[in-house]
Amino acid sequence: MKILGKLQQQNTIKSQLRRGHIVISFIISLFIFIPTLFIEYQQTIKHQNEEMANYLDAQTYFFESWLMERSRDVHTMANLDFVRGTNFEKSQSYFQDFKEQTEFADLIFVNREGIVQFDTVTEYRRNGVGVNVNDRKYFQVAKETKQQYITDILISKVTNQPIIAFASPILDEQQQFNGVVFGTVNLHTIDELLQESRVGFLGHAYIVNQDGTLLTELASNNNKRSPNETKHDVFKQNFMIDEHILTAAQHHSTQSLTIYKDKKGEWVLAKSKPINQGKWYIISEVAVLEAYLPLLKRLALLAICILLGTFFTIKIMLLINKSIEEPIQQLLKGVGKVEQGHYDYKINEHQMAPYAKEFQELCSSFNEMSAKVKADTILLRELSITCQLTKLYNRRYLIEQGEHVFQECVEAQNPCSCIAIDIDFFKKVNDSYGHLIGDEVLKHVAKRIAESMRSIDIVTRYGGEEFVILLPITTLESAVKIAESIRINVEEHPYKMADQLIKITVSIGIAEYTIAREIATFYELIDKADQALYVAKESGRNQLRVCDRAGNFTEHII
Repeated sequence: MKILGKLQQQNTIKSQLRRGHIVISFIISLFIFIPTLFIEYQQTIKHQNEEMANYLDAQTYFFESWLMERSRDVHTMANLDFVRGTNFEKSQSYFQDFKEQTEFADLIFVNREGIVQFDTVTEYRRNGVGVNVNDRKYFQVAKETKQQYITDILISKVTNQPIIAFASPILDEQQQFNGVVFGTVNLHTIDELLQESRVGFLGHAYIVNQDGTLLTELASNNNKRSPNETKHDVFKQNFMIDEHILTAAQHHSTQSLTIYKDKKGEWVLAKSKPINQGKWYIISEVAVLEAYLPLLKRLALLAICILLGTFFTIKIMLLINKSIEEPIQQLLKGVGKVEQGHYDYKINEHQMAPYAKEFQELCSSFNEMSAKVKADTILLRELSITCQLTKLYNRRYLIEQGEHVFQECVEAQNPCSCIAIDIDFFKKVNDSYGHLIGDEVLKHVAKRIAESMRSIDIVTRYGGEEFVILLPITTLESAVKIAESIRINVEEHPYKMADQLIKITVSIGIAEYTIAREIATFYELIDKADQALYVAKESGRNQLRVCDRAGNFTEHII
């Protein structure tokens, strides 16, 4: 009972209005918060995208310029007269001095056979003199195309360290290939250049080649290498980025931001751009939380403002509720009284004076309508269950009340019979005399049927020219007698027109429910009576047919 009372309190007008105001406030807040969230999110992404794009553009310009300068340096050295004239002593001295002024780790002179003539490495135990680089791609490109070439990552045959080489062919006066000059740059140098050039950028950036091998951030990966790992494949294995990061760089290098987990397993926003004629990719990453932190701060401030606004709005709405709840309670009370059948109940209009004019008019209209409801309800009920032409009950009433009466007979183990009646050749009456006369004939037959019935019987116009009668506490023998009296009464009383008589006959089907019979439901009883009626019409009309205890349709009761 306590739970029921609590539920009833929750369904009062006051609680409903309160919940409604809360829901409305919540919806309004959502309509403010969600578009703002969407706009702020788009602006944040756009700003981050622009910032990273500007950074990548600047880095691309910086590195492309740096690569071009180093290529130009090597090309200039390859075209010096003493280099072209293979003055090795002067060339080596010049190379040594030039290396000290640039980022080159080594400058090498290779003769036309691909053998290192000299290099500038002095800090190692041995230099590269005599090393055969004929199999190197940079030598082959320079020899075959006589063009400059920038390599991908190589493992130096001199230092066993990963390097990038800038190569330029040496051409004699007849433009014949006479060797190669190339300079090497350690990957740590590229790493330092990247770190120095990322001033003002809060994210994380690194450079990889097309295979996904890191060209920067080598120090953070040193723990992956042992001192003896100097081969190219081992280097690549230890300094490879994840495949999904490389795929993102290759497919989205010029598109919008992508999101994935970095090598540390953290979600990042990333953008990339190809450099060095597409051989390398510079990848910029920003932690998702770091990128969205300004957005989260703005949304938190907005949420606080919305909550405060919602709180004060609900407080004001609750004050307004009071002026709405009381007149609605009066109206609800009046509706409840009418629902209970007190159609003459009136709301005291003087009590509504302090409230809004609309409520006063509504209460006045309620008082006027309540007086009409009683008469209209009675009339509607009568119209809903009565055939307006014959004044007999209609099919709806038979279905509603007939099943109830039938069930009472079943429970009391009393018999119950049903008579189905159909006017013979009624279509001819309509065709010959018109539908107006047909309606009069229907009323005439309905009157003759009603004259033969008891007060407990339910007489209905079932539809068209068919009538159905339910006879509670009536045996099949009694029902046959009643049906025969109806048939005779109709036959002996033709319908009288002004100048002629219209002879009328009816066909009748009868069925009975008893404990011993197979009929078990009200609808089966009507169906059996209707089947018997059909047999009577097929057998010549103006006669009775009975559904006996064996389920056969006969003229006599067995």
